[in-house]
Amino acid sequence: MKSRLALAIMAGMVVLAPVAAAALDQIGIPECDRFISRYEACVTTKVPATHRVTFSQQVAQLRTSWRALAENPDNRAQLEQICRTQGAQMRRGLEPFGCEF
Repeated sequence: MKSRLALAIMAGMVVLAPVAAAALDQIGIPECDRFISRYEACVTTKVPATHRVTFSQQVAQLRTSWRALAENPDNRAQLEQICRTQGAQMRRGLEPFGCEF
């Protein structure tokens, strides 16, 4: 009985781990979160493997920067526009790969 309970708990942890990880990756500003999600989808589905690392590093740095800005309540109001502006710049870099978002 205990082993079944332990297995059920472990199975639940395995199922919920990706959800928890995704929640940790969120900026908390819908415009920023949408951009990052779409950017990563494009990179993983359309960008050739030889270029993926560069684009993945760029979005990781951007996520870190935006998350740090979002921690300060004074910045949160401006962060949506920052995400929109920086996102547009980064989106242009993906156009040659057929990414449209």
